[in-house]
Amino acid sequence: MKIIPFATLLLLLAINLPAEAQHTISGTVSDAETGESLPSTNILIEGTYQGTITNADGTYSLSIPDSLLPATIIVRYIGYQSTKKTIKRESASQQKFLLKPAITDMEEIVVTDEDPGVRIMREVIKRKKQWRKKLATYKAEAYTRQKLANDTSIVSITESVSEVFWDKEKGHREVLKSKRQTKNIKAGDNFAGVSYLPNFYDDNIEISGFEIVGVTHPKALDYYNFKLVDQTSLDGETVFKIEVSPKRKLQPLFKGTVYVLNIEYALVEVNLTPNEVVSFPPPVKSFDLDYQQQFNNYGKAFWLPVDVRIGGKIKISMVGLDFPMIKFNQLARITNYQVNTTLPDSLYEKKDLFSVDSTTVESDSLIHKEVNTVPLSVEEEEAYATLDSTATLEEAFKPSGFLSRFMDDDEGSGSGALSFLGEMPGNISPDARYNRVDELFAGLKYRLDATDWLEFNADGGYSTGNKKWSYGGGLTLNWLSKDNISSSFGGSYHAETVNRNHSRIYSPFYASIPNLMGNKGYFDYFRSEGFRLFSSVKLPEESLSINAGFNSNKQRSLLTTTAYDITGRSNNYRINSPIDEGRMRSIDLTAGYNLDNNYNFGATSQDFIMFKVEHSSSKLGSDYNFTRYETKLGWSFPTFYQRRFMPNTLDININAGTYSGNIPIQKLGAVDVALANTSPFGVLRATSGRPFEGNQYVSLNIEHNFRTVPFEALGLRPLVEHNIGLIAFGGVARTWPDWNTPQNALSGFQPRGTGGTYWEAGASINGILGIFRVDFATRLDKPAFLVNIGVARIF
Repeated sequence: MKIIPFATLLLLLAINLPAEAQHTISGTVSDAETGESLPSTNILIEGTYQGTITNADGTYSLSIPDSLLPATIIVRYIGYQSTKKTIKRESASQQKFLLKPAITDMEEIVVTDEDPGVRIMREVIKRKKQWRKKLATYKAEAYTRQKLANDTSIVSITESVSEVFWDKEKGHREVLKSKRQTKNIKAGDNFAGVSYLPNFYDDNIEISGFEIVGVTHPKALDYYNFKLVDQTSLDGETVFKIEVSPKRKLQPLFKGTVYVLNIEYALVEVNLTPNEVVSFPPPVKSFDLDYQQQFNNYGKAFWLPVDVRIGGKIKISMVGLDFPMIKFNQLARITNYQVNTTLPDSLYEKKDLFSVDSTTVESDSLIHKEVNTVPLSVEEEEAYATLDSTATLEEAFKPSGFLSRFMDDDEGSGSGALSFLGEMPGNISPDARYNRVDELFAGLKYRLDATDWLEFNADGGYSTGNKKWSYGGGLTLNWLSKDNISSSFGGSYHAETVNRNHSRIYSPFYASIPNLMGNKGYFDYFRSEGFRLFSSVKLPEESLSINAGFNSNKQRSLLTTTAYDITGRSNNYRINSPIDEGRMRSIDLTAGYNLDNNYNFGATSQDFIMFKVEHSSSKLGSDYNFTRYETKLGWSFPTFYQRRFMPNTLDININAGTYSGNIPIQKLGAVDVALANTSPFGVLRATSGRPFEGNQYVSLNIEHNFRTVPFEALGLRPLVEHNIGLIAFGGVARTWPDWNTPQNALSGFQPRGTGGTYWEAGASINGILGIFRVDFATRLDKPAFLVNIGVARIF
């Protein structure tokens, strides 16, 4: 697990670059009576969209363009009397501001059935709609600081200065102008940018993958309770303090307070945190965030963000691994707005929100340029002085626990699982399985990417049951066109035991444990020796592929060689069925979307489509004459609570096939069922044993993942906190075996069919111990009930 990418996803900010000679003033802002510093004080240059804020110590730095001198500086803080001071060219660079607490005259509140806070926020939403219509674009300067810390100290600091752009129709863009970071962070890993941060005046606020209804959304009154709790003042005007709480407990929403300026009915400040719905599954143990933001209209018509301040803590923990608390802090200050200005078309030619101005960016350039930043605190200054390249984030967030010894990957070897092979090029991995035909098979797989365009693979092993060696290998040539279309062709040879039942879900290795435990045998097997020539074309961006191949294989039946299982039972396995032996020569064509998706037992959603045609005939020198058509489809659709990071989803899996000609036994289609009381998504869960087979077949599996929502609605917080969810599922299938084919009559083989249309339904408890699900399935077309264990649905 790498901490840098993880932290980068959480920390995003940016701001500011001077365009001419400037006069810089700095100092502190304090309470005139107590001397207490006032953090995040709003400091403005009167008559402009320019300004800054104080840091956590009440310290500020403000650069004033010479063209604006003399300039009037306004210092504002809610609950205090604003103050003004004129700055001239000859004025001292150190300027201290003392603010007096404001004496608030409470407005009369008319008591009605509706809380005054609701009335006030209704007016805020109305006024926002009016002025937002007139706001088409803006350009501004931004400064950002991100800080990571663990339980004991600051771990890293990154800063950036940027230009930000916003278009009502096209959205945000940002150009990085300057940056610096502590010495343990590479310049290329400094991704601070304010475009990623929320504007709490927006209708919808995106927080860590959740789309949350904003407090000024047109329908905010349907989602939030607003309660007037206090009044204060700003510039002699009343400011209403309104408490915000979610009205809907299953939606991701905010809670906290907002401050509304009377007369204008505008937000001047928000202090909000996401509710408990904004959470993440293991290994994230806890995820706490708080947001603060100020707004100003600079004496004009539009209320624009002055800053964004974010604080948070993340705790990551799992069995055997416990990471230190990850603390993060983000500060962004935005200034020098240009409103309803023309933005360069080039900004929106690419989809990237973030770009870099290579003519201005340089390492530590913030140090060498007089940019309008927010001063560092004493603790942050010390971090810059002491953190060097040896203070890595990996070391700062080094986990504890019995699995922590495996987190150090510096000892890795190019030989994969067989590290004792040292510096041997390529990757070697073991290959093993156990079944009633091979008995124990043990071997090795080898893969070598010799060049960018040449791949080589080989494998080999021995079966103790049938006393046969399996071996094979192949070459693949790859190239990439100017249009990013990748193509490949190659060939391979094999001599090995092959599954007669084609399954996308169960591998031979997966079936080994049930075989050792006395399962009667899920798969049947045969021996195949021959070669394949293939070619493929892929459009990477669209994940569309077309593959074609020619196959020539000699196929023979294999006998059952063992009845051993570790439970001590004998003669427990069923006989391995013979096949229709002969020379199989065929051509095939496969097309689809996301064909490279590897099945993950339903742990995450997978969107893919596959269509395949295989044709074999005597004209190709084959002993078989048939054409086989097959399709597979898997798709996930978000359903309810789509504003969540992980909404409820409906997953659909379709598997179907048909044929023409005389289909051999080894080419029958299969519908997977539960294997030894394990039931990944895509199989029929209310029956087990061996798969349903047929010349023609169709199956549909669906499941709806309600996640933790039902338990949240019932108030069962312990289940929610352990990420225990509910899944409902169903399935329907039918196969059409031809019981009277000559092959079947000679072999005496009877494929297992559905015997009509098969129906099932059930429910799952998901997320047990974070990795399991328990399925309760019943068959609807005849009495049957089965309880299975599967891999937990994570995403």
